[in-house]
Amino acid sequence: MTNNRLTKNIISGLLFAVLLTPQLSISAPVLPPLNKENTNAQLTGKFIWFDLATSEFEKQKAFYTAVFGWKFRPIGNADDDYTLIVNGDHNVAGMFAVKPKEGTAVGALWIALMSTADPAKAMKTAEQGGGVVHAPTITLAQRGTYALLRDPEGALFGVMKSDSGDPPDKAAEIGDFLWMDLFANQPEKAGEFYQQLAGYEITKDEVKDNVDRLLLTSHGKPRAGIVPLPNDANRSGWLPYIKVADVNETLKKVTDAGGMVMVEPNEDLLDGNLAIFSDPQGGVLGIVKWDEPSTDEK
Repeated sequence: MTNNRLTKNIISGLLFAVLLTPQLSISAPVLPPLNKENTNAQLTGKFIWFDLATSEFEKQKAFYTAVFGWKFRPIGNADDDYTLIVNGDHNVAGMFAVKPKEGTAVGALWIALMSTADPAKAMKTAEQGGGVVHAPTITLAQRGTYALLRDPEGALFGVMKSDSGDPPDKAAEIGDFLWMDLFANQPEKAGEFYQQLAGYEITKDEVKDNVDRLLLTSHGKPRAGIVPLPNDANRSGWLPYIKVADVNETLKKVTDAGGMVMVEPNEDLLDGNLAIFSDPQGGVLGIVKWDEPSTDEK
């Protein structure tokens, strides 16, 4: 698939996000803390939680169970109450139901939450850098304080101060979230915005011939990348990636379950160990086969 196809699908997901009510978290019940025991860690710039906003709750459960083997644990009694997404024995994300405005299409969007020590300060910093507050801070007992923001190009993301500290850095398991990329029209300016927001160290990394990616590093760990969109793109977006054991086998599960492959494996990108798909409602995820470097390689 072409980059233009990817661009159009990312934009579709972001247009769905515009239709979401700004008060996304207010109706959520009391959520469990991110960590069973307080880590007392503050890893500003690390993406520590992910939420799937969707208008088709049960269909999404069936799809992601088929693709990743995820399980779902609702927090409440109703079928569409806020639901924890479980990989193996640990929570990796959440899912909540939304209703698009009348006359608009159904859809889905993955929203990533970045660690911050002070969400209120992060809102001010984002606005000073040309971003927009999509939903102001709200505190949920046990879980922490959130805010939803848009960067200057419109990419939606969240910031969060966890009440139980940030999850420690460790190797991702199969089915865990592994990486984040921001597709941006102006990567350099986007890098400046996020550097001000989270204090990232920024370096360049060539992903393929004549295409550079900006690497965002905090606390000694790469946290995300920023890659360029094609020239005809008009809106950027964050894309999470899931770690898988086999990219092609996972893509077969995607299509068998009703999803769509947007970017096929390509030898120019991680030797064919990367692909991008959308779920049946338009939620976009990347998948990566990734072997953690050995101790000697670090």
